[in-house]
Amino acid sequence: MPPSSPENLFSAAFSHSQVGMALVGLRGHWLEVNPSLCRILGYSRGELLATTFQDLTHPEDLDGDLSLMDRVLDGELDTYTLEKRYRRMDGRIVWAQLTVSVTRDESGKPECFVAQVIDISAQKAALEDRDAFFMLSPDLLAIADTKGYLLQVNPSWTDALGWTAEDLTSRPFIDFVHPDDVESTLAEARAVNAGGLTTGFCNRYRHAAGGYRWLEWSTRSVSNGRLYCTVRDVTDFVENAEALRSQEEKIRLLLDQANDAFLGMDEHGVITEWNKQAELTFGWTAEEAIGQPMVELIAPPHLRQRHLDGMAAFLAANDGRTHTKRVEVPALRRDGQEILIEFSVGMLAHRGQRYFYAFLRDVSEQRRLAEQMHYQATHDFLTGLPNRYAFMERLQHAIDSAQRQPNSLALLFIDLDGFKSVNDVCGHEAGDAVLIDFGRRLTGAVRRTDMVARLAGDEFVVMLDQAGDARADIEQIARKILVAGAAPYPAASGCPTLGASIGVAFHTAGDSADALLSRADTAMYAAKKAGKHQAAILTADERVIYCRVT
Repeated sequence: MPPSSPENLFSAAFSHSQVGMALVGLRGHWLEVNPSLCRILGYSRGELLATTFQDLTHPEDLDGDLSLMDRVLDGELDTYTLEKRYRRMDGRIVWAQLTVSVTRDESGKPECFVAQVIDISAQKAALEDRDAFFMLSPDLLAIADTKGYLLQVNPSWTDALGWTAEDLTSRPFIDFVHPDDVESTLAEARAVNAGGLTTGFCNRYRHAAGGYRWLEWSTRSVSNGRLYCTVRDVTDFVENAEALRSQEEKIRLLLDQANDAFLGMDEHGVITEWNKQAELTFGWTAEEAIGQPMVELIAPPHLRQRHLDGMAAFLAANDGRTHTKRVEVPALRRDGQEILIEFSVGMLAHRGQRYFYAFLRDVSEQRRLAEQMHYQATHDFLTGLPNRYAFMERLQHAIDSAQRQPNSLALLFIDLDGFKSVNDVCGHEAGDAVLIDFGRRLTGAVRRTDMVARLAGDEFVVMLDQAGDARADIEQIARKILVAGAAPYPAASGCPTLGASIGVAFHTAGDSADALLSRADTAMYAAKKAGKHQAAILTADERVIYCRVT
């Protein structure tokens, strides 16, 4: 079949592009438009061709577009890109990113414009939502630069400190900081400017009416050189710190010894203590966590009632002595991620009240590593199929079940014919690709309940549990495997033709896993000896029945 002409290829790309595309006359008439542009602007092709781009451009954006178009015609620009608004046929406004270039004849005279239009209305709406969130947030939000200036602040700053936005952005922010906090503030700013993150940093900011307010900063530096700040007025919290000091003393010895996350709760389950490791483990700062019900903060929704029942039982069992209990349960991080924690909880009496304390350790990684190690120990690294160890364990379990409950267990031993030649001629990389491909084909040729494994090299096995001793079913499965094994392998193109030899053995009374595997292996070699690319079924009376693809 002859290759398509460049004109046909361009036409196909033009018609099927997801980007709006058009050819536009030098005076603005649409010469040709693709379906995507019709969809973006809400017009049919015929309706668009009867208009000009000037007709559809928002009046406020037209002059800028025309000015750039003239510069392209004059040869000052090769192309231009701008964001502009179009008026759809239904009256709605659509924001678009427009890219325009011009085609010229052999003499350099302009022929027409080539326009590409991308609908960016969703992005524009997202920016508007972000700005609305910024302006309406009760927290003090700010964007700063690395030169020491606040570039943008929301109205909450004025509410908290009395300064206008212009006051706050026209002077270095350090001018507002209490003299005793200047050194620590500058050090924190240097750390953030270097790409760090600060949370919970407090300093005093001057109020427009006099005096200072305590502010708590969470600031992150991003790659564009901007600093994004979330700030809270924590003056009341700081001024009440003295009242909280006695509460800190009651668990100081525990916290000093705690290498794990630590939290304290009253008998109603409300968090009263929350250490730094708890912040790192769960993502909530102490200020955010203290005063919150523990079950609502870190317990997954489906386990919350169980936590409440456990606490009630713990309280009911109180006999005046200290109680401890260690459990392993799922927990919820602030970002919604569920982790597994080792949870050691106890209860004691303090100043006439019962008090819960808990040490928690995130064991998710240990569990993941254990599961990964188990997977690696029981699965073939190349094909992902169960390996010999896992297969023999499963086979022995199936044999044990067969002893207790009559059923039929069949074992297929498969060897790829011609595989050595693939490695020799096409290389081991092609050989590995063939093994992976054959493993997938083999899995697809059997039932979901059957176990497929790779023993070693090009040797695979299939265990058919509950086979029903139906030779016809076994032959049908064997033929599917033979067909799958003989199909071309893309990775081995140009290599010798591949196929499969299969040995089938049925479980008999007294068989061990090794014995059954050995008989299936013997049957497979019988299939190879008889000409390969076939199956040899070993019957109970040691007869061999051959099965080929017909």
